[in-house]
Amino acid sequence: MQVMISHDTPLPACHAGHTARHMHDKRRMEADGGHSIECKCSHTGRHSDFDGAMREWQQMQGIAKPATKSRPRAAKATPGENVPATVGVITCLDSMQREAMRRALAGDFELADAMELLSKGRMRAGHHYGGAWHEYDLQFGIWIGGRLQACAYGPAVGCQIVDCSIDCDCSSEDDPETKLVIGLNETVLFTHFDGVEIPEHYTSGRTPIWAQGVIDAYRAQAAKPEQATFFPSEAA
Repeated sequence: MQVMISHDTPLPACHAGHTARHMHDKRRMEADGGHSIECKCSHTGRHSDFDGAMREWQQMQGIAKPATKSRPRAAKATPGENVPATVGVITCLDSMQREAMRRALAGDFELADAMELLSKGRMRAGHHYGGAWHEYDLQFGIWIGGRLQACAYGPAVGCQIVDCSIDCDCSSEDDPETKLVIGLNETVLFTHFDGVEIPEHYTSGRTPIWAQGVIDAYRAQAAKPEQATFFPSEAA
């Protein structure tokens, strides 16, 4: 059973300004229960407690954590020591993120798009219909104009159709039907509840397996760097 929990202080809205809600599915975590935060266009995964859901929500929406009330006093600098003029929080990129940015600046977006497709927030998506939340797994990324533009989702985790009269497990289908297409800005571009056929340019794309292959190729190449000799020739 899923219920909405009210808070004295409103939850931070999403980047689009939609009101956020704290939802609690009272089933066990093993049965896909737990706490989550959702709005009209996005939602977190399920967590064992509200704090975990809030941390993911803040990360998804780019919400800065509140500053601490007190800051420890800086140690007195010794003579000759370089002391920074300002003190702040530094967010570091890992080597793969830096390489993806470098390639993207050179016009090669393959690694960046592969990382985007495999990011945690892209693996599951859902949609409200008929007073119920329907959630699906990522099927593939949709490329338009050579760039990742949207993600397609289907019922790979079991049938999610309301009042489904067929006694089957949709997760066993060899080619599960696409049920939901969402843009990278969390806009719902297509849902099977619309009652219309999915547009042709949304029917195929690159799967998470392809994206994992791109990332594995990068890691294999990074593990074997090419080293140049200091000497101009063997004779030297």
